[in-house]
Amino acid sequence: MARHFSAVVVFLVSFGSLSLLAQGKIPNDPYYKYQFSFHNPGGKLRINTHSYGPSIEEFDAETGIDLNIEKAWGITTGSKTVVVALLDDGFCYNHPDVKDNIWHNPGETGTDSNGFAKETNEIDDDHNGYIDDVVGWNFVFDNPDPDCHVFDGRNRDRIATYTHSMPAMGIIGAKGNNGIGVAGINWEVSMMLLQIGAQGQTGIDLARLDRVVKAIHYAADNGARVINWSGFVEDTRPEKLAALRAAFEYAAAKNALIVIPAGNRFLNLDDETNCTQPPQCFDGDNLVKVGEIDFQGNLYRVPRNSKWVGGSNYGPKHVDIAALAMNYATDVKDGVGVYRLAGGTSNAAPVVSGVAALMLSVNPKLTAAQLKTLLMQSVTKLPALRGKIASEGMVNAYQAVLAAQGR
Repeated sequence: MARHFSAVVVFLVSFGSLSLLAQGKIPNDPYYKYQFSFHNPGGKLRINTHSYGPSIEEFDAETGIDLNIEKAWGITTGSKTVVVALLDDGFCYNHPDVKDNIWHNPGETGTDSNGFAKETNEIDDDHNGYIDDVVGWNFVFDNPDPDCHVFDGRNRDRIATYTHSMPAMGIIGAKGNNGIGVAGINWEVSMMLLQIGAQGQTGIDLARLDRVVKAIHYAADNGARVINWSGFVEDTRPEKLAALRAAFEYAAAKNALIVIPAGNRFLNLDDETNCTQPPQCFDGDNLVKVGEIDFQGNLYRVPRNSKWVGGSNYGPKHVDIAALAMNYATDVKDGVGVYRLAGGTSNAAPVVSGVAALMLSVNPKLTAAQLKTLLMQSVTKLPALRGKIASEGMVNAYQAVLAAQGR
């Protein structure tokens, strides 16, 4: 049997008069070569944007515009004890690169007093109000299977496979150093799956906000320390927004950090006329809003036919931190697990969620407010983000982990 070993890179890091020898880890996952958001050498980056066929694209890059993750992995590669909840359209959780990092509810595993499997005995064994909720919950159909075949929020006859969630799962928790596909930020983590309905489809889904509120309560009540919601809602009815704010406050009381994307319209959210999609304009000590940068360290813009047609929202009062969203990550095609280059602030947010989980793996006592503060204080400052993003920088995994350790 062939053996696979991760390479080790040694870095000398100075803290005043103290020098520490940090060992960086490089995983053996075959598509790690395309994960330039984790290791950016600068120059022309050539990426085969889909694993299932020729699709080479080139990107101009600046050295050092990356997550600085390899040195962080020299300290920690994550922990199964850290639970990250994902709120999204549905989850193809049998993808070979994420299936080992799915949360399993300890109260719904094993056998009951009658010898039946708790996973399928149709009993609320842990008395949390949900029956057989082994990996999370489907708030769309109110059942325990949050799979990726979902309705679009308006017509239950319209069933489709939605995979908006797939890159986020891989970014946060694709099994690292297993010789398969890609490496997630956390090689070990527990991802709780909470299905809230199709994200980003046309039309307004007036029930999604109610499902989000329930999902946040579920996550906070069942041990999630980080909640990644790569989405938004169009519903701005005052009573519904009040319920959403109350859910965020409930998560704060349960010490859960909520991470959301800034949005992709290239708008200054500090102009209140642009703040029309909650919760991007909410505030809170446990809420982190994430903008997107490109491989050169600039706010990401979307070019099409020689015109700019969108990009990352910004605003130092409303956007806290930035991350690279161009992550080579997990996906599904025709029911088969594949890989592709992701993008958009929906895939910048899980970068920050993943780093927060790494921080908790070395210091689980950190509060949600402390996580947010340390994430923002440990960024790599970028000139292009001055006056655009509150922290003026991109998330730095290594510095964040050191900060979590108190170093």
